[in-house]
Amino acid sequence: MKIVLKAEVDNLGLPGDVVDVADGYGRNYLIPRGLAIKATAGAMKEAAALTRSRKAREAKTLGSAEAAKNALEARMLRIPVRVDEAGHLYGSVRAEDVRTVLKARGHDIERRRIDLKTPIKQIGTYEIEVHVHPQVSATVQVDVVDQEGVVTVESLAGAKADEARSIEEAALEAAAELESEEAVEGEPGAEAAEAAEGGATTDEAGDEQTSDEPAATAPVAPADSDEPTDQPEEAPA
Repeated sequence: MKIVLKAEVDNLGLPGDVVDVADGYGRNYLIPRGLAIKATAGAMKEAAALTRSRKAREAKTLGSAEAAKNALEARMLRIPVRVDEAGHLYGSVRAEDVRTVLKARGHDIERRRIDLKTPIKQIGTYEIEVHVHPQVSATVQVDVVDQEGVVTVESLAGAKADEARSIEEAALEAAAELESEEAVEGEPGAEAAEAAEGGATTDEAGDEQTSDEPAATAPVAPADSDEPTDQPEEAPA
C-alpha cells in the first residue's frame, strides 16, 4: 500500500515522503502509531506541506549541522573498557555507548543516527558515521582502549610480531637440518664405502668360521725298511 510519512522512520523516509509498504506494516504499525497516513488525494496535499515545512527547518539548521560535524570530527572519541590480555572486550561497545559519550561532550544525538551496525568487541580505533542532519554526516573517530592502560594496540602488535618471528626461526632451523641430512646422504662414494664396509665385515666373519674347523691330515705313504717281517722264509730246494 502507498502511504505518506508524517514523521521520520528508520530505513523508510522523512516527513512528507510518499512510500510503498506492505499492507500489514502500514495498517498495523505505521498508521496506528501516527507515523503515516494512507496516501489519498487529500493526504497528497498534506505530504507536499510536510515536505515544504521539513525543508525549511533543514535550511535553518544546516549551518549549525555543519558546525556540529566539524566539532565531532576534530576530536577523537575515547571509550575506556575492560579487556582481557588479548584485547578482547568483556562485553561490547554499542551505539548507545557512543551516544552516552557524545552527550557527555555536549552533542545530544539520537541513537538511531549513530551508524554502528556491528558492536565493537576488540580494542582499536574505529570510524563511525553519525548523521547530524539529513544533509550532513560526520565521520567520528572512536578509540576503544583498555581502562587499565596495560593492553594496547602496540603491545598486541609486538606480541604478534614476536610470535611470527619465532615461527619463522623454527621453520628455518628445520629446513637447515633437513638440508644437512640430505647432503650427507647424497655425498659421492658414501654408498660404495658403506657397501665395502659391509663386505669387509662379511669376509672377516668367513675367516673366523674357517679357523675354527679342524685341519685335515694328509695320508702318509709307507717307507722302505730293513726290519724283518713276520712272513716265513722259503726252504732251499
